[in-house]
Amino acid sequence: MLLCSVSTPLYGWGSATHAYIAHQIGEQQGNSSLNELYGAVLPDVFNVMFGDPYQGQLWTQTHYEFMKLVEYAEFESDKALAFGFASHNEAWGADQTAHISSIVHPGQGYVVRKQNELAAILEPRIRLFLLLGGVSNVNTVIDEILPTVAHAAIETAVDLLVSQNEDPDIGRRLALAARTRGWSAPILLCKAYAADFAATAGTSEAVAAPLIVAAESEFRIQMELYGTLLSQEDPVAALAEQGADLASLLLAAELGIVVEIPADLMAETLNTAIELVEDDYAAELAATLTHVRAELESHGITKAAP
Repeated sequence: MLLCSVSTPLYGWGSATHAYIAHQIGEQQGNSSLNELYGAVLPDVFNVMFGDPYQGQLWTQTHYEFMKLVEYAEFESDKALAFGFASHNEAWGADQTAHISSIVHPGQGYVVRKQNELAAILEPRIRLFLLLGGVSNVNTVIDEILPTVAHAAIETAVDLLVSQNEDPDIGRRLALAARTRGWSAPILLCKAYAADFAATAGTSEAVAAPLIVAAESEFRIQMELYGTLLSQEDPVAALAEQGADLASLLLAAELGIVVEIPADLMAETLNTAIELVEDDYAAELAATLTHVRAELESHGITKAAP
């Protein structure tokens, strides 16, 4: 998802890619549900909490303490959501190959490696743009934003290629999964994480739970919009326009920098990212699918109610 928040923990694979992985694993087991797809993107729910001091801690919870939510899933629909949720994690799930160690080229996560390559290409372009925009502390701003810009562009590029080559319907599926997600999704999040959130923040669960519910509500809206944009006739242009508007708002909110980021610059960034991943993303994606399916089985995580 094309975001440019300087304080947001980096996503791993993009939302559509996570949804695709969950859908494929579900299909290989006989069927796939929209709850699995929404569950697969849900660990990134707290990325919408821009500037919140507890955002990083909550991100760590959903990516490493994911079994808390799995253990609260009792009914069939909840099991499906939890199955997708577990597929995402950074310990042994899909985000492990994105962030920690690629399967095809071990030693560094696929998205992280591509992010570094893209950052080297983007740095002079962004530097020139900021200088022409009258930004004084250019080096500081670049250090703050470039890793996240490059990371988000890589994950969005893979999402675009997946929606173009592997599954042209994945954007519509993601949007529909968000629109029709089961009512228990925010309840499961609260059961799993409200107590720890409250303890860390020095507050009560009665205060923490509504914050989690609000984050999930905003995240759900973003996922429906993102899936819809991926389904457009020209998704690069649609995502670039959205990304430019959001990046301008976030730069102002996070760094106090008021610049209008042109959609053309965002589209150029996305197209460069696509060029960097188009030759090898499919091999890593296929290897990740095999890896995640095996890990879910080895950890005894199923989508069927007992």
